[in-house]
Order: sequence, then structure tokens, then C-alpha cells
Amino acid sequence: MQQFKFMKFSANIEAGFGSLKNIGGHLKNIGITGTAAVISGETAFKIAGKIVVDSLESSGFYVNTFIYEKIEPTLKNAENLTAIIKNYSSKNDVFIIGIGGGSTLDVCKYISAKLELNFIAVPTLLSSDAIATGYSVLWIDDKNEAFQTKAPSLIVGDYEILKNQPKKYISAGVGDMLSKMSALYDWRLAFWLAGETYNDFAMNVAKATTNLLKKRIADVAAMNYIGIETLFLSEVTDGYLMQLSGTTRVAAGSEHLFTFALEKIHGMPNHGEYCGLGTIMMAYIQSKKDGEVRGYLNDVGAATTAADLDIKPQEIIKALTIAHTMRPWYTILGINGLSEGSAERLARYTMVI
Repeated sequence: MQQFKFMKFSANIEAGFGSLKNIGGHLKNIGITGTAAVISGETAFKIAGKIVVDSLESSGFYVNTFIYEKIEPTLKNAENLTAIIKNYSSKNDVFIIGIGGGSTLDVCKYISAKLELNFIAVPTLLSSDAIATGYSVLWIDDKNEAFQTKAPSLIVGDYEILKNQPKKYISAGVGDMLSKMSALYDWRLAFWLAGETYNDFAMNVAKATTNLLKKRIADVAAMNYIGIETLFLSEVTDGYLMQLSGTTRVAAGSEHLFTFALEKIHGMPNHGEYCGLGTIMMAYIQSKKDGEVRGYLNDVGAATTAADLDIKPQEIIKALTIAHTMRPWYTILGINGLSEGSAERLARYTMVI
């Protein structure tokens, strides 16, 4: 029997050097009107806020800014900000512009989905694929959860801004993108052994974007035009692939389960680099060349050992033993996960500890 699927690709993209200077014009081109509610952390606003506000006002948009010292990616914070924007939008025809990294954009996606408002993403960092996904990863106490939200109506990637981000965020972004080296194996395994949703076309596109990123890793490390564009479009493509396949499994597997566990244990400032460590170890279990993963991470100066991130060996071991409990996913970790002894051997064999 023929099965039909409805697939909606939400995000328009405007990218290039100086593209942010005409964000007002971009919005008019796609028919967005009303008042802009600009949400940003202080640091990101200093980098891109004035450019955004000046362009919007010169294009005739009214702008109100909601600037915070730091936007925490917690459900409580997202709900609080939703209430603030709801009160503001009840008096105005509003659309949201989020400026910043993945945490800020995830919170903004949550708000826009809850209030059914258009959302425009202005990334200032390339540390993760949160730019274009239709999901928001938010923390509830000591555990995070992926909420299905909505992809942006427009993503404006200004390479002039992105090429000047601290290199550690590029390293993190590469770690997040290389996750597919283990995640795609896990996704196929979950299809055959656990009946999870699978899309062969999305799988092959994901492989292709990962291979292109690996091919251009020297450009990414140099943060030149080709490198910035390749990493930016790789992250944006993840959002499309999730919409195409209807699941985050196209970009996340056992390495992300390890990452979520390590974030719970050690803290959450290094998502992409945690993913890199996870991919090294999960590739080993999958009988792949873990040294290949390590090589690409070394090329961009990303962490390849726990010591690089000031993480204790016992924290790595603990994260490996609880990783399988982080999501109801079938992966190479199986149903019962790793014993403490197996976890320690894995971390030592792969030189993570």
C-alpha cells in the first residue's frame, strides 16, 4: 500500500558576507510584517544586535529588544520568556528574531512554537545544528528533553560575523556534525532491530554532507569562506534532514546519549566537543576507525581526551554506563548499556582517558 507523508520545509536561508545588513529587506521579500521582538544574550547582541536593529528600522519595522545577561536553555526559562513575549504580542503583531548560539535559538524556537509566531534565526556561533532544526533541547532539572517545536521561517548567516567567532565554537560544531559518523550506523540498527522510523534518502544525504565536511576540514580549521560556508550549510541541512525523516536520529545516536549523560554529570558548556569524544568511542564499538574521527577533531583543534576538557576519568565512565537511559533509542549500546568495567576499557582503548 502506498504511504503518503506531508513534509514541510520551513526555513529560508540568506547567507554570505554582510547578509545581515539587509535582514529587513529579506523579511519583506518573504512577506513577514509586524513588530520585531529581538531576543538575545548580551554578548551576542553586542556582536550582531545593532546591525539587526538598524536594518529593521531602516526598512520600516518597529523593534523591541529583550536582552538578557545569558539565556539559559531550561524549560523554566523558556516558559518564563514565553509569558513575557505573550504579554507583549497580545498588544502587537509580533515576530521573533533570535540572535546567538544554539541555546538561545532553541529557547526562541520553543517560544515561537508555543505562541505560533514567525521565528527568524540569526546565529552568531556554529557550535551546533540547533540553527535550523524543528526541535528545542531544554533542561528540566538535571535531564534534558527534546521538544518538537518549529524550524525558523528565515535563517540569516552572516559570514562576516561567523568567521570571527572564537575557534572553540568551530571545534564544537565540527564535533556535533561528525556525530553522524556513529549516529547513522545506530539509526540503521534501530530500524532493523527496533522498528524505529527510517528514511533511506535522508540517510544518504546525511552521509554526503558529512563526507563533504571531512573533505573540507582544512578549510573549516582555517575559518575561510569555504570552511565557514561548509560548516554553516552542514548544520542547516541537519534541520532539513530532520524534517524530511521526521526524527532527530538522522543526526544523533549513541554518541549523543553519551553527551547528554556527560552534560548531566559534568555540566553543559561543551555539547559539540562532548559529541566528539562520544563519536570516537562509539565508532570503536561499531568496529569503525576511531582514529579517523580523532584525526578530524585534531585538525580543528577539538578535544580528543577527557583531560582536554578538564573532565575526570570517572565522569566519562559514569556517563558511558548511564548513556542508554538518556533517550528511548535503540543504539549500539543496546538495551542494558555498558557495565562499569566495559565502559572503562572502552574509554582507555580509545585513549579518551
